[in-house]
Amino acid sequence: MPLVTPYALAAALTLCLASGAIAQVSKSVHDPRHAYHSAPHSVPAPSRPNWTRQALAQEQRRDWQGLIDLGRHWTEAEPKNATAWFVLGRALAQMNRYAEAISAYRKDLEIEPRDLNGRNNLGDVYRDSRRYPEAMHAYRDAVRINPDYMPAWYNLALTFYQLNGMAGVSLALQHLRTVDPQLADAWSKLAIQYLQTHDERVAQEAVKVLHGLNQASREKMFGILLAGV
Repeated sequence: MPLVTPYALAAALTLCLASGAIAQVSKSVHDPRHAYHSAPHSVPAPSRPNWTRQALAQEQRRDWQGLIDLGRHWTEAEPKNATAWFVLGRALAQMNRYAEAISAYRKDLEIEPRDLNGRNNLGDVYRDSRRYPEAMHAYRDAVRINPDYMPAWYNLALTFYQLNGMAGVSLALQHLRTVDPQLADAWSKLAIQYLQTHDERVAQEAVKVLHGLNQASREKMFGILLAGV
């Protein structure tokens, strides 16, 4: 049976439960097709529990305590399986057990550092627990890995606004204009237009600009946004 990565599980949850029963994970996957990740190898074990199927069933029932219990058993059985820690973090976050959820997501990312869904969800938990600076760093790390990853850009802008208000957004725009007008235009689209309209086309235009800039330019933007954070 193939091992399932956090990317694949997030996609499966999104596709199977698109009715909205899994708001946090579906929010974290912009396009489910991009969430699939090839499994490194197979484990032929007929008696091995189908953890993924069980997790999906718990999600459908919104049985978060049951999913916590499943996640604990899964991580004990397969402590090096990033998906197991992802599931546990997801369930704990739903129960507002933020400190434990953060610990689980960190374990997921120790095993699979490029898990964008895990980084985005970690940022969500930080934000929900009002640890805004740490949330912004988590989202920034996600878009450093993949500048096209839309959810983290959106959440970075949202968290910046929650932390600094419109006055902070305007001040950041002023600083960005002195560095690169394109950065200022992209940030305006993300932090003002997209947050107000939820028009995905606006975010796509902004991210297209950001993606077209070099890493040094994006790092200048992060430096301005995270200054003093």
